[in-house]
Amino acid sequence: MKRWLTCGLLLIWSAGAKAGHIIGGDIAITKQAATSNSYLLTLTLIFDDALGSTDGKAFISSFRKSTNARIEDFTLLRTSIQEVPYANARCVPNPRESRVVLARYTATVSLPNAAYNDPQGYYFAWEECCRNGGIVNIQTPNRVGLALYAEIPLTGIAAGLPQFKTPEIKYVCIGKNFEADFGATSTADNELRYSLVTPLIGSTDQGGPFPAKSKAGPYNRATWAGGFDSTKAIPGTNPLQIDPKTGKLRLTASQIGLFAFAVRCEEWNRGVKVGEVHREFVFNVVDCISSMPEPVFVEILTASPSVTFQSSAGTISSLEMCQGDSAVLKANDENPKWAYQWLKDDQPIANATHPSLGVYEPGNYTIIKRFTESCGTEEAVTNFTRVNVKSAPSVRISSGRPLPLCSNDSTNLSIGLPANATIQWRQNGTPTGNASQIFPNVKQEGIYSVWVTDAVTKCAAKDSVIIKRISAPTASVTLSGSPVFCAKDSTKLITPLTKGYDYAWYQDDTPLFTAFNNVFSPQESGRYSVAVTDTATKCSTRSASVNVIVKPSPKVILDPIPALCTSGLQAITLSASPAGGTFSGQGVAGNRFVSLELAAGTYPITYTYTNVQGCSARDTKNAFIAPPPRIEVSKKLVVVRGDSIQIKTLFPLNSTAVWFPSIGLSNARSLSPTVSPDRTTTYKVTVTTEQGCVAEATAEVIVIDLRIPNGFTPNNDGVNDTWEIAGIRDFPNCTVEVFNRWGNLVFSNKGYETPWDGRWNGDAVPVGTYYYHIYLREVEYKLTGSLNVIR
Repeated sequence: MKRWLTCGLLLIWSAGAKAGHIIGGDIAITKQAATSNSYLLTLTLIFDDALGSTDGKAFISSFRKSTNARIEDFTLLRTSIQEVPYANARCVPNPRESRVVLARYTATVSLPNAAYNDPQGYYFAWEECCRNGGIVNIQTPNRVGLALYAEIPLTGIAAGLPQFKTPEIKYVCIGKNFEADFGATSTADNELRYSLVTPLIGSTDQGGPFPAKSKAGPYNRATWAGGFDSTKAIPGTNPLQIDPKTGKLRLTASQIGLFAFAVRCEEWNRGVKVGEVHREFVFNVVDCISSMPEPVFVEILTASPSVTFQSSAGTISSLEMCQGDSAVLKANDENPKWAYQWLKDDQPIANATHPSLGVYEPGNYTIIKRFTESCGTEEAVTNFTRVNVKSAPSVRISSGRPLPLCSNDSTNLSIGLPANATIQWRQNGTPTGNASQIFPNVKQEGIYSVWVTDAVTKCAAKDSVIIKRISAPTASVTLSGSPVFCAKDSTKLITPLTKGYDYAWYQDDTPLFTAFNNVFSPQESGRYSVAVTDTATKCSTRSASVNVIVKPSPKVILDPIPALCTSGLQAITLSASPAGGTFSGQGVAGNRFVSLELAAGTYPITYTYTNVQGCSARDTKNAFIAPPPRIEVSKKLVVVRGDSIQIKTLFPLNSTAVWFPSIGLSNARSLSPTVSPDRTTTYKVTVTTEQGCVAEATAEVIVIDLRIPNGFTPNNDGVNDTWEIAGIRDFPNCTVEVFNRWGNLVFSNKGYETPWDGRWNGDAVPVGTYYYHIYLREVEYKLTGSLNVIR
C-alpha cells in the first residue's frame, strides 16, 4: 500500500495526470503591483515519486458566486519542478517513497475591478478524479474526485489572497505527538482564521469522466466513513485539531492508514470577511521505528591552565576552576544526525543546542542527545558534569594621579590586599621584587602588572596598567606695564595664548576663581603666577611668580552742587574731601561756582587731589543752572453758578503752586485746583521750581447765573404757561433751540425775548419730553438738557 502525504490545498488537476499520485498542493493569487490589476495565479501540486512526469499545463476557472456563472478560464504553464525528500524517512522501515515532486504552474492574469465587482464575490476552482483508494476516512475514495476552491473578496481583490506556507513532507508516527504548520501569510496584514472542514469532491459522478475544465459550483462534499467527521478526521488520544489563530495542526494518532482532511483559511478585515482559500491534505499514519541513541560522553575542548577535572567511565564528571577561568565542554560524537540540548541545574540553556558549551559558572551541566530526524519514538541519552568555581582574589590597580602621566609628574600604584594572599609586581613582564601593596614613585613608561595569589585556593588574579608620559605645557608670565602702580591705574600679566589650553591665576598660593583668561590685571599687591592646563591631556604647569605692588590712591569726594536759577543766587561755595585739592571747570573761581555770566545749562565741576605717594584721584559733579520756569494755565473758563470746574495747568516737575484768591478754590496749593466761585473771578497762581525759579499766571473763571426749568404746563391757566429761563436776558445774543425726541426742531429763538409757549408753527406740541440747546455767544458756552411739556 502506498503511503500518501497530502500537503497543501489539493488543486484541480488536468485530465492527463492520475489523481492517485497527487498528495498535496494549493492555489495562490498574488498582486503584482500596488496600483495595477495584474495578479500572479499559481497552482502548486505535490506528486509521489512514482509519477515519473507531469503535464506541462493546467486549467483554473473563475465563477460569479451569486449566480455560479463562468467568468473565464485561465491556462497555467508549468514553471518549476522540485524534488523534496521526506524529512523523517528514517522513521519508516524500507519506505517505498523516499521523496516527492513539487510542481508549480503559473500565469499572469488581469482581474480588473470593473469586471470583478459583484458584491457577493467570485471563486476559482479546479477539479480532478479520483482519490487514492487507500484513504480510510472517506467512503469510496477511488470513486470521488478532488475539488480545489479559493474565494476572492466581496468587492474585488485588494492585495491578493492568503498563501499557504510550503508544507513539510513527513510521516505521522502512531501514538506519538505530531505537529505541522498549516499557516498562511497575508500581504494585507489582515486577520486569518483557520478551521478544519469536509473535503470537496467537485462534480464527480461515481468515477465517470471528469471535465477538462472545472464545472460551476456549488461543489459536493465528501461523505465521511463511519465514525469520522471534520472534527475527527484522524482518530487518536488527541484527534486532529487546528489552532484557529496560527493554523498549526496537532495530533496523537491511534490508527494506521491514509487520512484525508481539508483546512480552510478565512481572511477578515475589521470584522468583515474578505476571502478564503482551502487546502486538502492526506496524512499517512505509520508504525515508526523505535531506537535508542548511542551513549554520549563529555570531553574538554579547551580550558584555562588552572582548570582541574575528574573523569569517570570515559566522561568528564567534574571540573574545578577559579573565578574568571573558563572551559569548553564537548560531546565526543559530533555528527549532523544528532541533536543536542545543554541544561544547567536541570533547566534548558537558551540557544545551547550545539555539541560544545562554554562554562563559566558553578552548577550541574547535563547534555541531552537525540536523533536530529526524530520519529517521536526514540529515547534520549544524557550525561552529567559538575562544575565547581573557586573564589579568586579581587585585584585592581589604582593610580595616585590620572593616567597617562604628565612629563613633570610621578604616581604611586596601589592595590587592596586580600587576606591570605601574596603579591608580585612586574614591570614589562620582569619581576621587580616588590611584594607590597604600593609601587611608589612610578615615572618610567611601561606595563606594570600585579599578581595576587590566594594562599588557600591557589587561584590567582592579575591586573595591569600602562604608564605613558605626555608632554606638559610651558608656563611663563610677562608684564605689560610697571609692577609698581597706583590703584587707579593698572598693569597686565600675560601668558601666551594657545588653543586647547586653560588658565588659572594665583595670588600667592591662593587660586583666583574669577581669573581664567591668559591676561590678568591685578588689583592688589602680591605674588602672582598662572597654571596652564592642556584640556586634551589634563597636564598642568605653574609659572614662576611675579611681584606686584599696588600703591593706594586717595578716595576723593566732591559734595553735590545745589542747582541754581538764572534769576536767583549768583554764586555758591564748593566743598570736597580730602581738603587741599583744586577745583576746575567753567564758572569756577577758587572754591566758588559763579553763575553770573553763564546761561542756563549743565556745567561739569572737577575736584583733583594728590596724596603723599604721588597717586591722584578726582571726582566730578555737575552744576545745573535752570532757566525760568515755563507754565501753562487755562486763561478763560465758564461755569454755571453752583457747578464746579477744574483749572487745567502744565507746570515743571517737582514744582509748587500758590493760588490767590483762595475763595471758591478746592485747594489753594493744588497744581490743578477745582473752582466753584459765586461770581466771575480772576485767579493768579505763583509757581516755584525746585531750583527756586518763580513764574506767575492768571485764569479768569466766568460765572453764568441761569435757572433753567425742567418743564412747564402750557394749558392757558395763567400759571407756568411758558418756559421761563431766569437770567437769559443777560445774554441778548444767545440762541435757544428745542427738539422733539426724533431730533426735529420745534422751537428756535435768538435773544429769547419771548419765552416758548409750547407751540410750533401755531400748533401746540404734544405732551412729552423735549431737548434743548442754549448757545451763550457772549461767553462762547453751550448748555444742553431735557424738559417736559405737561398739560
